[in-house]
Amino acid sequence: MELAYIILIVLAVIYVPIWVWVWRNPEKAEGYHLCKYGPCIMIKTQLGMKTMDRLARYTGFWRAFGFFSKVVSAVLFFMMMYMMVVALLAVPARMASESSIGIEYALAIPGLNPMLPLVYGVIALVVAMVVHELGHGIQARANGSRVESSGLLYGVIPLGAFVEPNEEDMKSKPRRAQMDMYTAGISVNTVTAVVCLILLIGCCGTATSAYEDDAAVYYMDDGSPAYIAGIPATAIITGITAESGEVLPIETSVNGSITSLDSNVDPTQRYYVEYVYEDRTYVTEKPIQMGVYIRTITNNSPAMNAGLENGEFFYSIDGEVVNSISEFSALMSEKSPGQTIVVGVVQFIEEGTIPEPEYIEIVLADNGGIGFLGISVSTSGMTFITPGIMMDRAVNPFYGADSAYSYFTSIFSYLAGAFNGMDPISEDVHWWYDVPLGEVMWVIITLLYWLFWLNLLLGISNALPAYPFDGGFIFAGGVSWLCEKLGVCDEERRDRLVDSISNSVSTVVLFMFMIVVLSFVI
Repeated sequence: MELAYIILIVLAVIYVPIWVWVWRNPEKAEGYHLCKYGPCIMIKTQLGMKTMDRLARYTGFWRAFGFFSKVVSAVLFFMMMYMMVVALLAVPARMASESSIGIEYALAIPGLNPMLPLVYGVIALVVAMVVHELGHGIQARANGSRVESSGLLYGVIPLGAFVEPNEEDMKSKPRRAQMDMYTAGISVNTVTAVVCLILLIGCCGTATSAYEDDAAVYYMDDGSPAYIAGIPATAIITGITAESGEVLPIETSVNGSITSLDSNVDPTQRYYVEYVYEDRTYVTEKPIQMGVYIRTITNNSPAMNAGLENGEFFYSIDGEVVNSISEFSALMSEKSPGQTIVVGVVQFIEEGTIPEPEYIEIVLADNGGIGFLGISVSTSGMTFITPGIMMDRAVNPFYGADSAYSYFTSIFSYLAGAFNGMDPISEDVHWWYDVPLGEVMWVIITLLYWLFWLNLLLGISNALPAYPFDGGFIFAGGVSWLCEKLGVCDEERRDRLVDSISNSVSTVVLFMFMIVVLSFVI
């Protein structure tokens, strides 16, 4: 059984008796500041009350901030629903792939969730929850509502923080004041995330690299020639020498999102590779086969149907020799759907004589009007980036965006970098850069990233139109406003209608959310 499941079972065994005791002894539990909240327990405190009162005195500012909050919440609502629909449509493909990230990724527990580092995760999560609930509390106080308590919502695992406005006070307030309070947490998280991102960009701007535009290994394919030769991931390639002693000129080229190491290598020959790793220079002990290496083949693609295999090298396309990935990409971009091409491939041979190229005819499929072969390639198993591009991507969530749609989706790609250890620069490549203060600066940069990441994630997720998320109450407020505009003036009837619609939508959205989560973790 996985460790995550064991820990969850242990936590549940501890939690259930406590919940039962709180349920059966509400008066005694109140003495310990505990009360039942559905299947959860609320741990009530008075923390932050004085801070809320002091900041709430600036009522004019918070009135204007309330309007800003509603705009931000609306934008994040559409972003969250877009993300939900896209993820839901992709469920069948994820289930068919029989791959999952594991239940531990569904738990927002730093240290247990492999993506959330323990120290940075705890600090950032606490800050995100505190500023979120302070936003609610300050707006409640700024609009004349009392705040009864603040604290932690617990249910087997910590589920979040809360503030508890006086219910009677809130009901007596106009809809504007209620919506200002409900949207405040989302907008405060968003503002905090933006501030942290600005600081992050400023700190990363102090970094310099002696390898700014050099070809840096970003990913290494297992079993590839470069992997077998012992070239480490994160190495900087600085030279290629043929067995004959000829030194080949090399350069780094960038085409869109593809970074290529360009050199006139021949996959029927072998070469010594010079590289820098952690500022020391090395040369492979043995010469290795180099060229455009087939790393993956798409199922039922023209390449698979023609008999191409992972681990082979491309030699030529329609008689034109392919020396690099940039040449391969340029040649393939000229091909059309339905066109028959002749590719030359060379087997990867670790020892002994490399065989002559084998030529295969392939009929290309259609991929948006471009001939589709169905493979991904690397340079002898090495996928490249430059330190300059790596840093540009780290500080720019909209890197490479060139349309309204790509600007919209790029933020999700940026957040997904955390799944690959990019927070925002993987610790393995810190040696590519020189920064003032050394490791202290990397600690600051990493902390700012996680403060940005968790604040933005908390803001976006709370825009979900489902109870108990803030978005559920915001949605109910929006439905109430719409009903009023449509002529439903009777308050009691309007409230019943709003409750019916909001609860139905909340149930559907939560069901969608659970399907998406389970498709990732099971």
